[in-house]
Amino acid sequence: MNTVNQQNLNPFSELGTNDFFNLDEGKDAWSDAHASFLSSLSDTESQALLKYTRRLDLNSRDYLFHAGDHSNDVFIVASGCIRLFQVAPTGKETILWFSFPGEIFGIAELWRGSNRKLNAVANDASQVYSIRSKDFTDFLGAYPEAAMKAIGILSARVRALGHTLVGLASDNVEMRIARLLLRFAAVSSSTSPCCSSSNKDELCVNVRLTHQDIANLIGASRQTVSSTLAHLRKIGAVRTVNQHIHIMQPDHMRQLLELNAA
Repeated sequence: MNTVNQQNLNPFSELGTNDFFNLDEGKDAWSDAHASFLSSLSDTESQALLKYTRRLDLNSRDYLFHAGDHSNDVFIVASGCIRLFQVAPTGKETILWFSFPGEIFGIAELWRGSNRKLNAVANDASQVYSIRSKDFTDFLGAYPEAAMKAIGILSARVRALGHTLVGLASDNVEMRIARLLLRFAAVSSSTSPCCSSSNKDELCVNVRLTHQDIANLIGASRQTVSSTLAHLRKIGAVRTVNQHIHIMQPDHMRQLLELNAA
């Protein structure tokens, strides 16, 4: 297993604003679910949280924690992207979430003191801020408004995952891929600049996603995802740039989703 480096610093000085994103035209909970906890804090709250924070530097594919590890810390993404997933006894991986800069994660086991249920790995080179669970609990007790913000974000994630389950039952694979790409493009492009030059109206899904990743996220086979993406490339809906997917006509893709949902 790869290791991570730890050092103390001012994490908030390196983050830009990353407020609520506009995904799916604001029709569901994804904007709130991917909201930046850090940006939502007041200056006073940020300074209070700052004294508890350590930075962890991770290379791509470094594990932050494994399922079964003791849950000692809460985490906030500073840069990069963290993949949260489960592995079935058969070895099949199910991706549950990608956390982007400013997002908080690792709270689920905090209140019960139970072991981790998920694996967390750096999808790209990333920096993560770590806060001991007791320190985070003390912080929330001292700043109840910050606690309500954290609860609001976690509640939105439950609603967002509910939307995903509905989509798995009602959408065909092409619709699921289109919706996933639009959501990820909105989140990733808001947290970091495009990975390369792009045309004016294009959206960049600025996070490394393999065809298997997409298959794991939408409940399809890798072969089906590959053939569907090939079709979308053929009709000019998407293109691949430096291992990132670009949506060439996002407005057209949104219209297709709306027509299919009607």
